[in-house]
Amino acid sequence: MKITYKKRIAPLLLVAMMVSGCDSQTRSDSYMTATAALDNVHQLSLSAAELFAQQTQQLQQQTQLLCRQFSEQQLTLTRQVWQQTMKTWMALQGREKGSEAALALSWDIQFWPDKKNTTGYKLRQLIKQNKQWQPSELAQQSVAVQGLGAVEWFLYQQPQYLKNDNECQLAVAITTHLATTGQTLALAWLQNPWQSLSNSLALAEYLAAINNQLDYTIKKLVKPMGKPGHPKPYQAEAWRSQTSLANLKASIESLQALYLANGAGLDALLRDQGYQATAQRIQQRFTLLLADWPTSSSMVSLLKTKQGYRELINIFNGLEYIQLALHDDVARQLGIVMGFNATDGD
Repeated sequence: MKITYKKRIAPLLLVAMMVSGCDSQTRSDSYMTATAALDNVHQLSLSAAELFAQQTQQLQQQTQLLCRQFSEQQLTLTRQVWQQTMKTWMALQGREKGSEAALALSWDIQFWPDKKNTTGYKLRQLIKQNKQWQPSELAQQSVAVQGLGAVEWFLYQQPQYLKNDNECQLAVAITTHLATTGQTLALAWLQNPWQSLSNSLALAEYLAAINNQLDYTIKKLVKPMGKPGHPKPYQAEAWRSQTSLANLKASIESLQALYLANGAGLDALLRDQGYQATAQRIQQRFTLLLADWPTSSSMVSLLKTKQGYRELINIFNGLEYIQLALHDDVARQLGIVMGFNATDGD
């Protein structure tokens, strides 16, 4: 079975706004709405950051309980809290537009891809030092041992380490550091980074934010898929916990929420300007993608069979459809000039 992909349109640097001639009056209404739309996007981002901060605190507390008295029940509960924390992170993962202070924390929160098990290697180095690691000390170490992937390594790849005081104390230090990072993230989103933008720049920033996050989501899918017949399962997100596909679904749900922005987002902008058909096609594609989602939570298991691989191709086709619609239709209809990313084609 030979499967080929079309060259993807990379998302995409927004380089200019075009407002001219007879379109200027019509589009000005859209620009005024774009400012309000970004207000909604800011509120979405702030709420997501606050929820993530709460989840990291819960993960830290649950890890402490697990270390006080290890049991399979406590391990299961801690894994559940970790999975929920990962899902809350999906709302902000892949962002390249917004609070600069918040964006700078992304690598501290998640090190991906980890195809060479760098996280495991670095954590074993820390364990070999046989010391009581403090959260502040971890901030000086590799990002591979600071975030969600490091916690996953303990919970799923090496849970036996959690039965030992020294190793489990390291896990607590990691979750404590992660909780601090979560609080910093929430504080960074308190201020609206787009509040001083002109209406035209607001629209450009909004579409760029969606494109950046969509591009990251597509990469999470295509990297482990590799070439037909040659998958790369260790490039899958959360391959240790076998929850890559569940996280991917949460990413797409977050993209849909970003697109809608509580009913006053890009979907509404398109409809207000008379492009109901474009808005309907994009929203319908989101709906179909989520409605037809595979039952497995693991991407790795789907990579092992032809039928599973076809299911992943269907997801790719749906995401690419949305990406092309944003680039070819939305950008043109709303008067945004888009350029190609220099890293296109990976």
